[in-house]
Amino acid sequence: MIDDFARDLHRLQKADSLIGKLWLNVVTRQVGLFAFAALIAVFGLGLINVAGFFALRAPVGPVWAAVIVAIADFVLAAIVTQVAMNSGPGPEFELAFDVRKMAIDAVQADARDLEVAIDSLGQEIRDAKDSVVGFVNNPLDAVAQNLIPGAVSIIKGLRPRKDQA
Repeated sequence: MIDDFARDLHRLQKADSLIGKLWLNVVTRQVGLFAFAALIAVFGLGLINVAGFFALRAPVGPVWAAVIVAIADFVLAAIVTQVAMNSGPGPEFELAFDVRKMAIDAVQADARDLEVAIDSLGQEIRDAKDSVVGFVNNPLDAVAQNLIPGAVSIIKGLRPRKDQA
């Protein structure tokens, strides 16, 4: 019973550890994608803007060329940021939560079983104490209650049965 309780607590610890690792992987992935989005924004603002500016300067003028290139960079950075925000744990996350729930249920069942066993042991100890106290207070009554029924059973067992006689 105690071994089952310890095993279930170990399973619960493993499930919680797995959930923590999965969330750490998700956060790491999101941070990496956010950093990549920032890098795209920086390079976009630095390199593509210059090329786009020179390409658009003649047809639309220098001011509108700079605005169009900057808007395109920010749209690309927003798309990458949205992808990072939408990334989440996979199906293994749900499995880890299921294992955790099963471990919690098993721990609770083991705790209930342990409580019943402890209560039963406590009742047996109280009964034994009452028997000892009864024997100490009234030794003849205790002997009469236990010895007389035993003696009657032995005597009945010693009598020859009618079918054997």
